Amino acid sequence: MGTVKFEREGPLAWIILDNQAKMNAVNAQMARQIAEAFEEVERNPEIHVAIITGAGDKAFSSGGDISAYVAGGVLGEEGSGQPAGIPKPDVLTKPVIAAIRGYCLAGGFGLAIGCDLRIASTDARMGPSGLKRGVVPGAQQTERLVKLVPFGKALEILLMSKQIDAQEALDIGLVQRVVPPDQLLAAAREWGNTIAAFSPRAVVDTKKLAYDCLTMNWKESFEHGKGVMQRSFQTEDGREGFSAFLEKRQPKFTGR
Repeated sequence: MGTVKFEREGPLAWIILDNQAKMNAVNAQMARQIAEAFEEVERNPEIHVAIITGAGDKAFSSGGDISAYVAGGVLGEEGSGQPAGIPKPDVLTKPVIAAIRGYCLAGGFGLAIGCDLRIASTDARMGPSGLKRGVVPGAQQTERLVKLVPFGKALEILLMSKQIDAQEALDIGLVQRVVPPDQLLAAAREWGNTIAAFSPRAVVDTKKLAYDCLTMNWKESFEHGKGVMQRSFQTEDGREGFSAFLEKRQPKFTGR
């Protein structure tokens, strides 16, 4: 049937896609569980970073459960054209890391590139598969890919329905780190704990500023960024961070 495991590890939340019989394909129940996990991450002030990964060693996720598309009547002239989607983590103000091992395809690929950071193991293979099924790639794969990598490379991946390996993904900037499979979760944990040690408020504001700048022109982004930075200097965490530096001690951030 498949399920989504939600585990807490200090300031980290682990969201684990577990449907190993179908390469961690996401069915309707799992989609609801992903949405619930995102809600808990956003709601809980003790969670600073979320990490999404797949159970087992074969796949991050192969996408949506295709058998459910057929059963749900979304295909053909009478279909709605809208299969049940996999919730995306852009609803979260907190950083989300994708830890990718094995196959990361179709909607699973869309989920991974919807995260803020991506770490892949050397055995990872990722890419769209919509054209192989006679449809346009869904799950925001096209919309996101053209913003994350050079446009020509995005078209190569999309129009050839190409699976790329971890090294190529690293070369084009689609993932930020590649590690051996047995080091994947430790690497994601390391990045998560690094981020979680900073001021939660400053991290959230930095993430929002980065995404805001994607839709602003050059000068608008400077003016907007200046305001965000100045407000951060007026927070308790801002005062604490500079005081700790002057006093040669580790800061104690509260998120205020």
